[in-house]
Amino acid sequence: MTNEDLLFKTLTLGNMKLDNRVGVAPMTRTSATSEGLATDQMVSYYTSFANGGFGLIITEGIYPDDKYSQGYLNQPGIVYKEQIQAWRKVVDSVHQAGSKIFAQLMHAGALSQGNRFVNEAIAPSAVPPKGEQMEIYGGKGLFRLPKKRLKMKSQRSLMVLRMRPKMPNLLVSME
Repeated sequence: MTNEDLLFKTLTLGNMKLDNRVGVAPMTRTSATSEGLATDQMVSYYTSFANGGFGLIITEGIYPDDKYSQGYLNQPGIVYKEQIQAWRKVVDSVHQAGSKIFAQLMHAGALSQGNRFVNEAIAPSAVPPKGEQMEIYGGKGLFRLPKKRLKMKSQRSLMVLRMRPKMPNLLVSME
C-alpha cells in the first residue's frame, strides 16, 4: 500500500469513522458576530471543505466561557444557548456534506487582544507576551501584563463539566 492509498483510506477514531485521513487544520478567522455567533459565512466556509472531500475539519478557536477565554473580537463562542444553536447550523451542514467536525476550544491567556467580557488577561505567569497586538483582532499597542492565575487547569475542568450536559459529545466532536 502506498502513502497515497493510506491517505484516502477510512479511519476510525474512537467511535467515529472518517471517510479519509485528510483534514483541515484550524485557522483563526474573525467572521462571527460581535456576540460570538457563528454566521452564514462560517456555514459556507466550513461546508466548502466538506464538499472538497476533507474527512475531518477542525474549527477555529472557540471561546468556552464568558470571562477570560475570548482572544479577539468577532471570535465565535460556545457559552450561550444562542451560540450553540448557531454552531448547530455549521455542524449540520458539514455533516450533510459527509465530513466530521471537531471544535477547537481555546483560551487566549496572555495573548488576549479583544475580549467583550473583561478588560484584562489572565495567564499562568505575570509576563507580558513579546511584540504588539494586532488591530484586526481588536488589540492595539503592546500586550498588557496578564494577571497571574495558577488554578486554570481546575477551572477548565469545571467548565468542561458544566458544558457536558449541554453537549455530551463536545470533547470528542461537535456531533
